[in-house]
Amino acid sequence: MNDTLMPVRSLDLDRHEALAAASTDSVRLALVDRLSLRLGLWLLLRGARSLDRTRDHDSRANDLAAASARTAREQAAQREHLLRAVRA
Repeated sequence: MNDTLMPVRSLDLDRHEALAAASTDSVRLALVDRLSLRLGLWLLLRGARSLDRTRDHDSRANDLAAASARTAREQAAQREHLLRAVRA
């Protein structure tokens, strides 16, 4: 008999068995545990929103600095052009 094609246990079956076992072991969390989990989630979401706002502020500050630098370059180029026209 050829033993290269031995039956192999599927990993998908393990997942289904674990889910079935988890659903039968309905462990109830205490009120304090649920509140602490909810508070932890709220703090994580608040921190993520704060980081997003900080990144938005930094990108807006960079855009403003680039725009003001561009305006300064344009004004300097116009000034130089006008000075050349007056000298000629």
